[in-house]
Amino acid sequence: MKTKRQKTGYQRVCLDGVWYVIIREDEFRELTRPVRGRGRVDALDALNMSHQRLADRLLQRRKEAGLTQKALAESAGVRVETLNRIEKGRTSPDFRTVRKLVNAMNEHCDR
Repeated sequence: MKTKRQKTGYQRVCLDGVWYVIIREDEFRELTRPVRGRGRVDALDALNMSHQRLADRLLQRRKEAGLTQKALAESAGVRVETLNRIEKGRTSPDFRTVRKLVNAMNEHCDR
């Protein structure tokens, strides 16, 4: 029996010349579910690792831009508490929030 595979929706974001793909968590879990004969993939660990990489990258870029969390949050139009949680890897931002943060940092660097 042939199963029709549904196309996975995703968003792309470029940070420091490196492209990242952001997908819905349920789609990620489906893509990384264990497959017979291939060994076990722990989707949650992999997801947390990608959250932490994004968090580390945003923190690094903010510091390189010479911005405080408060200044970046205000410039991007997000709450400073939200930015703090993102940088600590406690939450994963949606694509719109990442884009706001990256645009705000780029605007600061262009001055």
